[in-house]
Amino acid sequence: MNVLLDTCALIWTLTDDPKLSQTARAILRDPATVTHVSAVSLLEMAIKISIGKLAIEGVSLPSLPDVLTAHGARLIAVEPAEAVALAALPFYDGHHDPFDRLLVVQAMRRNLTLVSPDDKIPHYRQHGLALIW
Repeated sequence: MNVLLDTCALIWTLTDDPKLSQTARAILRDPATVTHVSAVSLLEMAIKISIGKLAIEGVSLPSLPDVLTAHGARLIAVEPAEAVALAALPFYDGHHDPFDRLLVVQAMRRNLTLVSPDDKIPHYRQHGLALIW
């Protein structure tokens, strides 16, 4: 299975937080799973750390890309076509978070299963999003 971690799932994986669902935990431990992490999540984390809204004990943001790749994660950048596809993605329940919405687009366009606890994201299944939590 090819999965894309949303930012919460990434943070909870890094910190071994019990908020990470048992389903997600099992999939991420499966050696057949290929885990993808988007630059979108790194950007969101960097912004939140810089404004004091996020602190992750034991995680050095500058070394995070190397740590992720050393553990087998595939880092993905935002392609121009993904950025412009965001304009066509409908809004549901006031879900305007640009980071989440871009991760949804990336998952759909790249045929990745999004790992996310966000209760607004399931609306995008009707547009082809594969989602687990």
